[in-house]
Parts: sequence; C-alpha cells; structure tokens
Amino acid sequence: MPGPHDVQIEVAASSVNPIDYKTRSGSIFFMSGLRFPKILGGDVAGVVRSCGEAVTHLKPGDAVYGFSSAATRGGGYAEVMCCEAAKLARKPEGLSMSEAAAVPLAGITAYQALYRQGEMKPGMRVLVTGATGGVGHLAVQVARAAGCQVTGVCHSRNRELAFELGCEEVICYDKADFRERRGGYELIFDAAAKFGYRPCRGALSEHGIYVSTIPGPSLMLRHLLSRFGSGRRARFVGAHANTADLERLGELAREGKLRPHIEHRLPLEQIAEAHRLSESERVRGKIVIEIGAATERRV
Repeated sequence: MPGPHDVQIEVAASSVNPIDYKTRSGSIFFMSGLRFPKILGGDVAGVVRSCGEAVTHLKPGDAVYGFSSAATRGGGYAEVMCCEAAKLARKPEGLSMSEAAAVPLAGITAYQALYRQGEMKPGMRVLVTGATGGVGHLAVQVARAAGCQVTGVCHSRNRELAFELGCEEVICYDKADFRERRGGYELIFDAAAKFGYRPCRGALSEHGIYVSTIPGPSLMLRHLLSRFGSGRRARFVGAHANTADLERLGELAREGKLRPHIEHRLPLEQIAEAHRLSESERVRGKIVIEIGAATERRV
C-alpha cells in the first residue's frame, strides 16, 4: 500500500536507462547499495490505483508518468508499483503510455541541463552531443522549442534522424570534430558524456557554459567554481524528478514540440535483451518495456 505521500500505480510501460543496468551490475553501488534482488526501472507510465492521504494533485484513475529514482527505489519493471506523488504528473494528452514512459528521466535530464545548468535563452547557439541518444534526442527538441540554434553531434549513420529531430546543423563525429569551431557555442550539452570540459573549452564562447551528464572529480570542482565569475563555465546535471518539470515537458508534448523516438518496444519477459541493447550504446532514442494492456492509451 502507498505511504502518505505516495501513489500506487498499475504500470503500463517503463523504459531502460543506463542507470538500470549499472545498478544491476553493481558498478554504482555507492548510489544503489549492495542489497539484491532489486526491482529496477525508474521511468513509469500507468494509471493511479490509490493515493496516500497527503496526496492532493492526483487521484485514482488518473493516467500518470514520472520517474522513481532508479538506483535507490526503482519499481518500474513490475505490474504494480508505488512512487512518490511529487515525482509524477498527469500523462500528456497525445502521448501513448509507451511514449510517455520514454520521457521522464531522459526528458528531465535534458530540461534541467539546458535550463537550470546551461541557463538557456532564446537565440543561443546550442550544441548537443549524442544528439540521437536517449537524453540527447530530447535535448535537441527542448532547445529547438526554446528558439535556439541547435547543432547536433552524432555518428554519420544517424545524421538524417538528427535533422528530423530539429537540428539546424549536424556534425558527424566520425568525419569531423566540432571542437575545431573556436568560440562557436554559447552552450554545449555533452549528453553523451564522451568529450569532457577541457577538450570542449575552446568551442565555447567567451561566457559559454559546458554541461555534462556525468560528474568527474575535476568537473565537480569546476561546477562549484563556475558559480562565481563570468568566464567559461563547466557544470553537471543530476536529474531531480518533480511534478513542475514533468508538466512543462508535457506542455511541449501537447504542443507537438516534443516526441520521444522509440527504437525498440519489448515485453517485460525480454528485459535481459533490452539491457543488452542499452549496454551496446548504439540505440537511437529509447527502449520501452511494455507491461500493461493500455500501452497505446493517449488520453
């Protein structure tokens, strides 16, 4: 049964994020602990069964989506789960349950990296690495919706998808190096976390900001120091699920400005294959795990 601040959800779909297989492997034990077995899966879309007594913005029967911290709580790879109501919002109209399940962690990471850490404003020159990956493909759409000039970095085999997502320019890293664009970008979101601040520094404008999804010791120090002064800055994003940001992503989806690209849809029985695909780091967009019968529900 849900606690006072939780809701119980009949799960329709979840999705796979790198944090899931890293938790499974024990490689992030400092976050997830060492107690197994665990029910993995942070992303969830489904229907509310019951609510805790302190929950006011949701009710039984609501279609919802959100993210329950995968490393510490999880629960999305199940038919029924409990999740903090503060990490859920009503499912956007126009997105199926499967599509909604693909958005929460990746979408919140992209949104908070660009707006909170990157201080994104309309008209900025924004570069997104991993522009067709799980986080990157949503970041491209969020930046484009904000009125920014978006350059995507991806492999040449994914070039056409990057343009379809909204990139005005695409740099294929297997053929060219975006870091040669001296001072070319006011915001670099290293969604792929493959390059690092120091190699990217020269591509930033005088007051540009570099944001990564993975904090290393030097980046954490630069993150703290970047709160002072006005030169080039480096920061990292740690996604914090909350209703307000999920609602904003939902608005973009309803306006037709945000739609997840789903590369694979698999049943829960094939979760091992889903993790294998995710670990290959070659998936475009997202892998969705379809669990309940209402995965195509769009209202």
